[in-house]
Order: sequence, then C-alpha cells, then structure tokens
Amino acid sequence: MASKKVTGSKVEMTEVLNCHRVPTKLYMDVKDQMYRQLSRLLPNKTYKLKQMCGKHFWKPLKNPDRKNAGRAFAHMVVIGVFPFKFVEKKSTSKHYRLK
Repeated sequence: MASKKVTGSKVEMTEVLNCHRVPTKLYMDVKDQMYRQLSRLLPNKTYKLKQMCGKHFWKPLKNPDRKNAGRAFAHMVVIGVFPFKFVEKKSTSKHYRLK
C-alpha cells in the first residue's frame, strides 16, 4: 500500500490509512523529521510520535496537524517506511516500538 497524492483542492493531500487525507507537505515534514530522529531512538523502547519528533517539531503544530501527523506516521509504519511496530496501550494515542 503506497501513499497516493490527491488533487482537486488548493492544498495537495496524501491519502493514508482508513481513507483519511493529510496535507502532503505535513506528510513529508513528518517523514523528514523521523529520518533525522531515527538514530536517536532505542530498540525495544516504547515511544509516542510526540516524543520521537521532539519538542522543536511538535510544539508549533496545532491539534488538527498533530492528528494528521499521527495518521501520516501510522501510514508510514504500515507501508514499511520506518521499522516500527504498534504497541497496544489503553490510551488513545498510538505507541510505537523500534524493531
């Protein structure tokens, strides 16, 4: 399953999991940020996306963009862009573990 760019609006969108769409620029920003942060993460430790991205990247994002960043990263994990697996937790936010 690859990401699919969707046109037809002023903002270019990328289709992710469950037919959601996120701004392509945000999708690429999350991807770039995670490539930069990957070497700092420890295997077998559980992380939230907020922790992995870092405060400098995460803090300026508003709530809709934070949700979309989460959707984008979850999509990247499912399609194998990053070597993470989902970790079941009781909280609503997703947790990831580096393989």
